[in-house]
Amino acid sequence: MDVQNIDLELSKLDDILSKASLEITELEQLLASKEAELERLNGELTDINKKIGTSELDVKSYEEKIIKMKDTQKLLQTNKENNAIQKSAKDSEALKKKSEDELMSYMESKDSVNGEIAAVRKDAGDIAAALADKNAGHKKNKTEFDGARKDFISKREDAASRIKKDYLDIYEAVKRNKGFPAISPVMKSGACTGCYRMLPPQQFNELISGNVFMQCPVCSRILYIDVDAAAAEKQGPPNRKKNKAEA
Repeated sequence: MDVQNIDLELSKLDDILSKASLEITELEQLLASKEAELERLNGELTDINKKIGTSELDVKSYEEKIIKMKDTQKLLQTNKENNAIQKSAKDSEALKKKSEDELMSYMESKDSVNGEIAAVRKDAGDIAAALADKNAGHKKNKTEFDGARKDFISKREDAASRIKKDYLDIYEAVKRNKGFPAISPVMKSGACTGCYRMLPPQQFNELISGNVFMQCPVCSRILYIDVDAAAAEKQGPPNRKKNKAEA
């Protein structure tokens, strides 16, 4: 039992470290996804800024054309020429309006993307801070657990040295195949607590009668009688003195 108890403690240490490592991995993946999202949004913002620049140039170009047409219109002599330049000016006004509308739409998109970038950047900062804390805690725990592990391993080696090699090999095989517990107590009814199947009466009697190495015929776990639990069951609950009110 000493070896199994120590193995359970070692398993608990491994589980804590494994859980922390998994949490760190999940945070790293989440941070990577946020960074990828930031990269995508920044690329989108770059494209929008290019479109804004193009639209601003278009608006300015149409404004210059319209001013030039108005100046030219003052010099025209015939109605035909005047009508033609008015049509051109009207077309330029329409194109200018279209470019201004596009510019406004791009500016709104820019504000929206900047808002998304700010939110994602904040999320990434929070995740990075949590990741730093988790890494620091994991490093501290690992240092402490390494010391505890060495102590447990030393105790395990001492306990294992007092067990027959054949028995220890069987325990290791059961633990590898079944997990914990590899050593299970037998209930008063004669059932293995590993698989809850009843032992044959003769085998149960042999287990009760003396210090014998025995495995469950169903699940192969190593069996033992919990002497303290059996004694407690036999003794029953402690007597309680009646008070005057109960008497």
